[in-house]
Amino acid sequence: MLFGKTEKYKNRMAASLYILLLLAVSACGGGGSSDSEPAAGTKWTIMYYGDADNNLESELLSDVAEMKTGIVDGQGVNVIVLFDRISGESSDSTVFGSNFTDTRIYRITHGNTWRKSGATQFPEITESSSYEANMGDAKTLKKFIQYCKANYPADNYALILSNHGGGPKKKSASLSSSTTDSNSATTKSICWDTTSSDDFLYTAEISDTLTSSESVQLFGLDACFMSSVEFAYQFRNDTSNTGFKAEIMVASAPTETGYGWDYDAILDRLQSGGGNNGETDITLGGYEQYYDPATLTATQLGAIIIEEQRDSTASDSSQSLTCLDLSKVKAVKDAVDAMAVALTAGTSSTDKTNLEALRGNAMTAKLLHYFDETDVDEWIAYPFFDLYNLAVAIYGSSSFSTTVKDDANAIKTAVDDFVLYSFANSDFTTGAGSYYGADPFIEGKSGVHIFFPDGDYTLGSYTCWAYQWWYNAADLTAYTATKSVYGKLAWCIDNKTTTTSNVGNWFELLDSWFDVSTGTGVNLYQW
Repeated sequence: MLFGKTEKYKNRMAASLYILLLLAVSACGGGGSSDSEPAAGTKWTIMYYGDADNNLESELLSDVAEMKTGIVDGQGVNVIVLFDRISGESSDSTVFGSNFTDTRIYRITHGNTWRKSGATQFPEITESSSYEANMGDAKTLKKFIQYCKANYPADNYALILSNHGGGPKKKSASLSSSTTDSNSATTKSICWDTTSSDDFLYTAEISDTLTSSESVQLFGLDACFMSSVEFAYQFRNDTSNTGFKAEIMVASAPTETGYGWDYDAILDRLQSGGGNNGETDITLGGYEQYYDPATLTATQLGAIIIEEQRDSTASDSSQSLTCLDLSKVKAVKDAVDAMAVALTAGTSSTDKTNLEALRGNAMTAKLLHYFDETDVDEWIAYPFFDLYNLAVAIYGSSSFSTTVKDDANAIKTAVDDFVLYSFANSDFTTGAGSYYGADPFIEGKSGVHIFFPDGDYTLGSYTCWAYQWWYNAADLTAYTATKSVYGKLAWCIDNKTTTTSNVGNWFELLDSWFDVSTGTGVNLYQW
């Protein structure tokens, strides 16, 4: 089973190279440097939520080493890091100037890290404390954003969550095993904190805890599987969302390399004076420009991240990254939900059969997808299909009504507007690629996935849908003593019907197809 940031598949040669990098960077200074700290910037504050309290500690340390190399001082940019480490993984003392296993706040400047107290937002964190934060608790995330905005105010803010990721997913368990959480298919969503009882951030937990005051211009997910239409919709940038939101989101649709984004190259391009670095910019065209932080937009920063990740992962066939305009995701949802309603207007069983024939069944996926189709656990945890590719397949099929095909065409248009920039390497773009479907990844259109399970597939005593009850409009937080499920996905709530046995959105369509039990069904929701 894959679990993200990734399934630690990076080889030891790569790790050795990063150790050498860390040693080289340490020569530029650590937390104990006697150099004078540069003045704080006022144009952009980049907030890095470094949940290294798990088996990605070494990789996240390399991220900070890259930041120290890449950032150019005096350009109006602050890089602030909340970093939680763990015992038993890395013993590195070069990146921060010391080895530690607690949670600390640092400001990153060129060649240096500056340990900080948590001020009024984090009184538990001082320059000499040993405080252990729960990075899987949204209240910790909220306090970090508040700390950065209060102490490093800027015109624009970027928030980056770095850790394992699982899309909009929550812990999976059938109702029968929910009280003990014993199901082998149980996996984590984003920001898994090992020493805090394996807690992690639920999608709806973030929006339940953060407010509009914590909103940012760019929301980055340096983790696996997070380019999800459901996750993006939760933080949409429109008036219907009165809570935490972002203008731009950058995330990976498939698994992501453990070493994540290329921070040194990204930060190096944030400097005034114009010019370029002489490298071809495939994303924007021409050469890779330097951008003055005083005028840098969130869209431009997203394009820089895409381009530098494209460059740094060129030899890794499994990599992809997407930049999304969150003001356009509501149009995508409305188009998807219109098609869901249209699919129930005719003979529902026939439309279900035809759509599943396009998708494929466990263990064979026929459309462009971002999970291992040969692993049944992945059909339960991550049945993520490319949304643009799905719409193309429906529009081109003769098996559906004109209404359904027109709705699919509307989805294509909406997704094309939603996806600003994207790339994928050969696993997704050639017939030989292991994730290639009937059509390849199309740059600038593909790169965002939708949850489309084979809900009828039986594993043991239960169907996949019985294990997938986290994908839900209902509030599931009170169902188990351990609060091991959450639900409350805005994607599943909005446009749902108030009439029993009617379908109003994509979630209700899936529930009508796969939950054939009586009453509230296998997931506490009656469509």
